[in-house]
Amino acid sequence: MRALRFARALLWLCLAGAVAAPAQAAGDGLDRALERVVAARGLEPLEMPPLVPSPKFRLGQMLFFDPILSGTRDVACATCHLLGRGTSDGVDLSVGVDAAGLAEERRPLGSPRVHPRNSMDLWNRGHASVRNMFWDGRVSVVDAPVSRFQTPMMDDLPDGIESVLAAQALFPLAGEEEMLGLAHDRSAPDLPGGHGDRPNEIALAAAGLGEDEPEFFVAVHDALMRRLLGQAGTPLADWQIAYRRLIGAAFPDTPLGAVTMGDLANAVGHFQALAFVTRDTPWDRYLAGDKGAIGRAAKEGALLFYGKGRCAACHSGPLLSDFQFHSLAVPQIGPGIDVPDDDRDDQSGDDRGRYEATRIPRHLYRFRTPPLRNVTLTAPYFHSGAVASLEEAIALHLSPPEPSPYESKAEAERRASFSRTLRRGVALSEDERASLLAFLEALEDDQEENRALIVPDSVPSGLPVPALDAPR
Repeated sequence: MRALRFARALLWLCLAGAVAAPAQAAGDGLDRALERVVAARGLEPLEMPPLVPSPKFRLGQMLFFDPILSGTRDVACATCHLLGRGTSDGVDLSVGVDAAGLAEERRPLGSPRVHPRNSMDLWNRGHASVRNMFWDGRVSVVDAPVSRFQTPMMDDLPDGIESVLAAQALFPLAGEEEMLGLAHDRSAPDLPGGHGDRPNEIALAAAGLGEDEPEFFVAVHDALMRRLLGQAGTPLADWQIAYRRLIGAAFPDTPLGAVTMGDLANAVGHFQALAFVTRDTPWDRYLAGDKGAIGRAAKEGALLFYGKGRCAACHSGPLLSDFQFHSLAVPQIGPGIDVPDDDRDDQSGDDRGRYEATRIPRHLYRFRTPPLRNVTLTAPYFHSGAVASLEEAIALHLSPPEPSPYESKAEAERRASFSRTLRRGVALSEDERASLLAFLEALEDDQEENRALIVPDSVPSGLPVPALDAPR
């Protein structure tokens, strides 16, 4: 009996080995194929700075999470860039000032003011490969003749801006639908700490100036500095004293009177560059030599990504973006961006992407290639948030849109702009699409384990901190 059990066990082991051997061989074959791809493309694990808080980090963190920077004191940077929504906000188009709630629960308090574009994620935006910001790249690095930043502020950009990420931080502050609001707005009456039912002196300071004029941004920034630091002859609030101390600790060699909004933007950029980093993804562990860090499906997906799927034609580099501008003829929802100097009849509800920043015809409907690290956490997708799932986003890449007899002129132009790189179409089976999705999941590292270092319990103003208790 004992001998029979031994024989059965031996037979089971032999059969299991016979099944495991081909599977192991197939796995080894995938690894060898990936090794060739990795070598040919020079792929390496992403190296990013450690999360070590400093006084400058602390100041940037407070400014990022404090609604005091918005005209009506109800919107912080973090309102539309929630850690629990992958540093986006989980909705197609963001709702900024004069609203309450977060993510899917955010609702206007007065007249609806919807931002015309989807809130972009912030992962790894401090990396050296990041050359531009926003969907249309209107804030960018220019290398010649000397390295500088090209922005809507032109020559009025504050001196000493340290990074394109810091330069970007200056502009949502002056967006009427984002953080600025309108001159006649007042803060909600139930805000704590004496912040309720207050006038929007930030928007009032820029009243009468064109929103695209550099002077408009300067007026907004100067008014924000007066709000944060107080004015001579006026008693300081406790939270203003707290900000003075934070600024003094962050910039000990700069007199308080010499601190500019550019310095505060540098602090916000520094915080984001350290806080929102993908430090430990399965794909990076695989690139570091751990062959078991990702499964068979993800390996097959990686081969598709860098091969047949042609994804890496645009999603290249360490962040899986070329930071160039391409069109996928993404459906337009929401108000879009008005183009008052254009004579078309059907401009309402349209967004022509990079063209809005350059006015170069070949840039029509092109938007910046999104980096893909943590892309699984940032739905919905594309500039208009028109695509709810990553599966749908993949499908949109695979075939150009078909013409319709009912399409408007804008829709026809958008369809005609579809990327030449992908115009032939890419035929992927359902299994291949699933493998591609598995590879994108291997790029995920949501940093929830660092939440305590990233999300503060309170901010100097005493206003509510915009943060979700837990991810979805």
